[in-house]
Amino acid sequence: MKKLIMLIVACVIMLNIFGCSDSQQVKESVDGDKIEVLDLKGRSIILDKIPQRIVSLSPSNTEILFALGAGDKVVGVTSYCDYPEEVSKVEKVGNFDEPNMELIRKVQPDVVMAGYVKKETVDALENMGIPVIVTEAESFGDIYQSISVIGEITGTAEEALKIVSEMKNRIAEIEAKTKDKDKPRVFYLVWKDPLFTAGSNTFINDVIKVAGGINVAEKIDGWGNYSTEEMIKDNPDMLIAALHSTDEGMTKEDLSKDRIFSLLECVKQGKVYVMPDDNIISRPGPRIVLAIEDMAEVLHGE
Repeated sequence: MKKLIMLIVACVIMLNIFGCSDSQQVKESVDGDKIEVLDLKGRSIILDKIPQRIVSLSPSNTEILFALGAGDKVVGVTSYCDYPEEVSKVEKVGNFDEPNMELIRKVQPDVVMAGYVKKETVDALENMGIPVIVTEAESFGDIYQSISVIGEITGTAEEALKIVSEMKNRIAEIEAKTKDKDKPRVFYLVWKDPLFTAGSNTFINDVIKVAGGINVAEKIDGWGNYSTEEMIKDNPDMLIAALHSTDEGMTKEDLSKDRIFSLLECVKQGKVYVMPDDNIISRPGPRIVLAIEDMAEVLHGE
């Protein structure tokens, strides 16, 4: 799990070489049935038609595709893609950081939906004549845009609009319930050793804020290492940890017995929570709403 987390962070940084864009995705007719979209890195991608064979190189893209009803078009996924259950029947084409190019070529995709992948991977796929669309998200707005882009590509734009609308409505309801409540100061543990967390400009930071909390690590930009001295100085009101913040898995008892975390007042008071399913908060897709609801209940008891 540590390798996965570190690879995600490394690839997020590397993806900056693509350049970022605040432009929304667009779809227009190009020479008849052709489709043109802007991916989340502002790259214009033109497809000859709605793809019938799709390879997904990230768990969140896979979840979005199935949520949109386009799961029957998915012919290849990574070894980390495990939701929904139907994904188990789809051919595995390696990991998102090192996908197997020959396996991808074998399944003959019309398009590859990429996530946190290296630029070299995108270049290699495009050199094979396979269009690549980068759709991984860093914020709630990006999640909505990812769903919309994939909806346009798969001909499920109406379903995408419905999913995004439902997500926004549920999030607005949570915000309305938590806006007037006290805001507990939260430290979110992504990885234990070295200490790693989510700062500003991350969807986990968005989750904490919408759930009615304050992320004490918001002072750092993006995902990053955090000093134990700074965490102790921050003195958070609540410590929330990813279940897989260690290779063995994390428990509340582990944190209470830890040499460093046991120094925190919130840990001494038992104000600790371990996400039972950290995939819902670590994957920027439709299930992120479940993470917000879970965290809001932890922070406010509702």
